[in-house]
Amino acid sequence: MKPLNHLLLSIFLLLPAFVSAQQYTTVNGQKEFADLADWGAYHGGEFSFGMGVTSSPNSPDGGGNYTKNGAVVGGTWLVTMTPHISSGFDYTYAGFRTPAPVQNVRYTLEAQEVFAAFKLKWDIAPRFRLYLPVGLGAAYLSLTQRKDGMELKRGKWAFAAYGGAGAEVDITPTVFAGVEYRYVQPFIQTGDLDSMGGSSRYFQFHHLFLRLGKRFD
Repeated sequence: MKPLNHLLLSIFLLLPAFVSAQQYTTVNGQKEFADLADWGAYHGGEFSFGMGVTSSPNSPDGGGNYTKNGAVVGGTWLVTMTPHISSGFDYTYAGFRTPAPVQNVRYTLEAQEVFAAFKLKWDIAPRFRLYLPVGLGAAYLSLTQRKDGMELKRGKWAFAAYGGAGAEVDITPTVFAGVEYRYVQPFIQTGDLDSMGGSSRYFQFHHLFLRLGKRFD
């Protein structure tokens, strides 16, 4: 999928969040926007920690992959906007390393991602819900290449977006656990970090988390 399509998909998924925020009251027959407190914004929230595995399909010209499966960890802090939408901030770190040289080069790829995060929720049962995680923000990628005792490292910040799907179950009234998948698109080309073997193709990541979280008032 082209980067523009990813951006349009992210905007489409975010529309319900902005639409739901436009709530109003009627005063003397006139529609007026309600105070934030009246429609539930910033009333309670949640924090969750996630850890799991990540992969990237990107490869240098000539074959092989920059990385094998790596590890990803992150935290998400959200406040409740409406019963079905939360928003806040999200940070993740992902690290990859090739276990064996690819074309006589060993690669290490690291990604740090900082997002404005949104969570669209649907209660399926009293203690079980499905949700869509969506985020817009930035990512910093660094690629280290090692060959014949020499090391070259390059890094870059760029706009990034993610979308995914998740499910969670309440362990107690305030503690929950779940599983979440994210597709992350940093708008950084492989050629930005690998001047010799890179191309115009953008990096992509697939994150799979196990999450543990706590809600607060």
